[in-house]
Amino acid sequence: MAVKRKKIYYCVNHPDTPSDYFCTHCSKAICYNCAISAAGKEFCSSRCFFIYLMKTMGRGILRAPWAIFIWIVTLIRRMKWRTVLDMLLLAGFAAMLILFLQMRRRIMASPAGPGTSIPAMIDSSAVQPPKIFKPSEDGLVYSNSISIEGEVEDNRIVSLSVDGILLDARLPHGRTFHFKDVKLHRGQNRVEVRAMTPEGQSSILQTLWIRYEHPTIPYLARDFKRGSTRLKKVALTFDGGSIDNAAHEILDVLKRKGVRCTFFLTGEFIRRYPATVKRIHDDKHEVGNHTWSHPHLTSYAQNRIHNTLDDITEKKLISELTKAASLYRMVTDSEMAPLWRAPYGEYNNEILLWAARAGYRHVGWTTGKGWEGTMDTLDWVADTNSDAYHTAGEIAEKILKLARRKGGGANGGVILMHLGTNRNGDFPHQRLPDIIQGLEDEGYTLSTVTEMMADRGN
Repeated sequence: MAVKRKKIYYCVNHPDTPSDYFCTHCSKAICYNCAISAAGKEFCSSRCFFIYLMKTMGRGILRAPWAIFIWIVTLIRRMKWRTVLDMLLLAGFAAMLILFLQMRRRIMASPAGPGTSIPAMIDSSAVQPPKIFKPSEDGLVYSNSISIEGEVEDNRIVSLSVDGILLDARLPHGRTFHFKDVKLHRGQNRVEVRAMTPEGQSSILQTLWIRYEHPTIPYLARDFKRGSTRLKKVALTFDGGSIDNAAHEILDVLKRKGVRCTFFLTGEFIRRYPATVKRIHDDKHEVGNHTWSHPHLTSYAQNRIHNTLDDITEKKLISELTKAASLYRMVTDSEMAPLWRAPYGEYNNEILLWAARAGYRHVGWTTGKGWEGTMDTLDWVADTNSDAYHTAGEIAEKILKLARRKGGGANGGVILMHLGTNRNGDFPHQRLPDIIQGLEDEGYTLSTVTEMMADRGN
């Protein structure tokens, strides 16, 4: 079934970056980094926002008083002064009567009965607390925005505030609510979820303390190949470069086994297979960046030395990462994890530093002595005459042999596999159920790379 592709617009300030927004005032295409969010809309510059604000306020200021003035003049011209005075008195009396009836209705509806006042805020125990699914607890985050999902009682308006500033309010979809891209400031953030009843009573249902800090450049510039060797955890990772003919079988296995993994996708993969990318996202897997076009970054393929190629610059690398991230955002309406994996495993300290400046940390795979000691499955090798070719059985047995090794041979391991294959048979991904079951039988827990980084503490 063919997937209808969206037309891609590019940022007016960054011609190589797909746009996510259009300026509300001038309609220019702008990317995520250029967009200025204000009054619930996006603008390309503070000038456009100011012009929009002035026009909006001007229309409101001019229209409302003028309409009232015309109505009053018309009324006076048609009536005698005594009639006008009588009508004003009647209107005042009606307003007071309406106010009295509203106050009486609220007092009678009060749980304490007549004669009690209704407080501006009720005790939170009076309303069933929501179930916050995400985030599951307070903590430290390295992204300046988070999503909050949860469940609340029926007939409630749910609002969200950060440090006492109201950011959003909405009616839940059924009983569930979802606040996307909640912006955080650096340091400690007090995030409050409130609920309001139809009678106007509100209460703080839950308070989350989220601390946002920028990851330091030295931290991001460190290559991550392995988690804590003290914990029996393993991260399955899959690269999506140019083909996805194994992807859906892999995703079926992961869903059936209840396993979340980390995927590294190129922009070309996202462009070709948006339906596959959507499924990866919808299945709650973690997605990192594999660059836009999967280029060679070093001279390793030529001389076995990781010297940065002449045409690879910091600007080009960041463009490769930014374009892929922007297209992923367009397809899934979500952000990639701030992780990346260099194509062909080609990188050096200079390249790691460039990516770190853009906010990305590199994730490799666990290496060791020879074929038996590394967790690169080489599942992409299709030539049976190649020394690098290994059967699906050999690949599965190698991983499980490491897991069975005394002293936690696979502890903290990062395994590399792929979402596509050029093989005609003996497909390694078809042994994935055996690999997962074998790891679990040895007492291993399968996790995402980010979870493994948090366990390690660096």
